[in-house]
Amino acid sequence: MFMTGTRYRNDSMSANLREGRESLDEMSWPTVPGDYVLGDRESPIALAIIGRGIIEIDPQHFAIKGQLVTENVGLEKVVANIVSNPRIRFLVVCGNEELGHMPADAIQALSRNGVDGRKRIIGCKSAVPYLCNLSDGSIERFRQQVEIVNLVDSSDMKEAPTEELARYVIRDRALEQVETAIRGCEARDPGAFPAAPLIEENEALQLEGSNVARMNYTSADVFTQKMLRLPSEKLSTATKLVTVSDEFGIVVEPVDGQVMRVVSPEFAARLSAYLRGLD
Repeated sequence: MFMTGTRYRNDSMSANLREGRESLDEMSWPTVPGDYVLGDRESPIALAIIGRGIIEIDPQHFAIKGQLVTENVGLEKVVANIVSNPRIRFLVVCGNEELGHMPADAIQALSRNGVDGRKRIIGCKSAVPYLCNLSDGSIERFRQQVEIVNLVDSSDMKEAPTEELARYVIRDRALEQVETAIRGCEARDPGAFPAAPLIEENEALQLEGSNVARMNYTSADVFTQKMLRLPSEKLSTATKLVTVSDEFGIVVEPVDGQVMRVVSPEFAARLSAYLRGLD
């Protein structure tokens, strides 16, 4: 949510995190943009559809419904919007798992295990499961605030096309499972989480999903092309990306001095290391 509040810092929260003091009725929510539909903000349920899945659910039975494609920035947006609304106590995850990104696995691993010192989701099978743009406070709050209800089908995983993700409709038995899960969550709603909303103010989280995807694909292409054309000994000893501006996400590729705009310098460094086999 966007609201006034008291900024504070402790061992588990960064300066990019705010505690909101107003009631939900006085706030603008959700706090970060994304591919979602809003329902009843007093509902205890957030609904995440893996990939480009489409599901028709009465809006009175969820606070927010959205699509989740990636295990990093996309998941960060989910976490940020949930911890800024204490009324949300369940995250129902449905649809078909995707090979590579595996965002459903990332959600479950995050809930079970949290992150390590490098902000990598512990025990996650996803390719680049780094939550570099979230504070420790938001990550721990997410784990405490919501119960994950996993309804994802992982039996026939397919890698999503790079340019345009395939759309699919959740229907029949899968739809019935989601509706049953929602009724169950509503029946055991514990009420709002007993703490004030947390608001992440990291600029990377304010980027639209299409811009995030484009910038990540561009960065990955740059890193991959260098890996293909440079000798292995130069790649393995190459210095890390040089950050020019954290605020505007500007970095310099040290191999040839190329300047790039990235989602966040820290995540770009993780992505570069992963693609070069150094992670």
